[in-house]
Amino acid sequence: MSADMPPSSPWLQAAEAAAMLGVQRASLYSYASRGLLKAQRLVGRRGTVYLLSDVQRLVRQRQAVRNPAQLAQSTLDWGQAVLDSAITLVRDGQLYYRGHSAVQLAQSATLEETAMLLWQQSSTGPARVDEAPARQGARHMPRSAAQALATWFGMATVPPNHLALLHCMGDVLLGLPPPASASSSKPSAQPVTLAPLHQRLAASWQIDADADAKVDAANVLRSALVLCADHELNASSFAARVVASTGASLHASVGAGLAALSGPLHGGMTQHISAHWDEWHGRPPKAPPPASLLALLQATQTCQTPHYLAGFGHPLYPSGDPRSAYLLALLPFDSQRENLIEQVHATTGLHPSLDYSLVAIERALHLPPGAAFVLFALGRTAGWIAHALEQQATGQLIRPRAQYTGAQPAADLETAPTQLGRIIRF
Repeated sequence: MSADMPPSSPWLQAAEAAAMLGVQRASLYSYASRGLLKAQRLVGRRGTVYLLSDVQRLVRQRQAVRNPAQLAQSTLDWGQAVLDSAITLVRDGQLYYRGHSAVQLAQSATLEETAMLLWQQSSTGPARVDEAPARQGARHMPRSAAQALATWFGMATVPPNHLALLHCMGDVLLGLPPPASASSSKPSAQPVTLAPLHQRLAASWQIDADADAKVDAANVLRSALVLCADHELNASSFAARVVASTGASLHASVGAGLAALSGPLHGGMTQHISAHWDEWHGRPPKAPPPASLLALLQATQTCQTPHYLAGFGHPLYPSGDPRSAYLLALLPFDSQRENLIEQVHATTGLHPSLDYSLVAIERALHLPPGAAFVLFALGRTAGWIAHALEQQATGQLIRPRAQYTGAQPAADLETAPTQLGRIIRF
């Protein structure tokens, strides 16, 4: 590290970044223009500096290209693409659903309309399912991820179409009984038309009475659902594709996505951020972030597999996640929130993630605990269905190989005769 920069600084000077990458300085400018590196000018310092975590990530990618074994390993860790998909594109710090800007869609589209785009279906009519609309009265408390999984896989019947499946996930996450559940063996007489999901959430959580009058709370929920709808080949969408590739049902594939999302390094991190929210935000103005947060932020910057429990930073968005920026701009001003965001960026150069913005929505709109996860899971259900449909259309089983690193067979076993037989794929 240069003498001009403190040892703990998240920034590198141009000469240091170029040396780590083994390139000329001109290449750094090219990387920055393509969104591969975060470049910034710091007050009181000359020249452009580059984010250390970005440089480290590029170093790993360049090493992987030169080494076939590392290249294969890198595909599991934000590396090379492993399959073709026409659903979602992340390019130059922006997110697109089938060529349409996700942020622009978030300005007016509903989750149902976004789902139709992802599924390449023309109808945008309301879902029709054999279940009464959410009843008004007591505020519904979201199911935990574990409870939602048990309810999802315990359903006696599966909704008849994609949109009904999406609305069914809303019931499961909200704590409502799913259609034709084991507790109710009588089917309803007529299918009923349901309101858009963001309106159902608003009614179920009764946010009109609780939320700040200056904020269109239902509109915030609608935008959040749209921006959660898909995000390329994330862990939960890949899980859904793997299950779909076996010929399993959409219901099973979506359940696999929900299971993956519940993990603390995916959608489950909203619970971690929520649990530490008061600790992280209850500090005096201009105070540095608390030690517990700084430790997580350091792990995010330096570990080969990033730790996102802090709710800041994303490898695909070195200049900031456009989803988070859009959602946070919809919320009323919060001095504690803005102070933390400012201090984290000044200390690490990292920007708020989608998970952080979802918890910020939960807090700003006074939603019930767990609402951030509901928004994430319900929105992403549209993407899980899209990925499952796309994978099923290929007819290809996803079955990668493993690089064995365990104990080698004993010498006498190495010479044992091999019995040949029918090859079974599993």
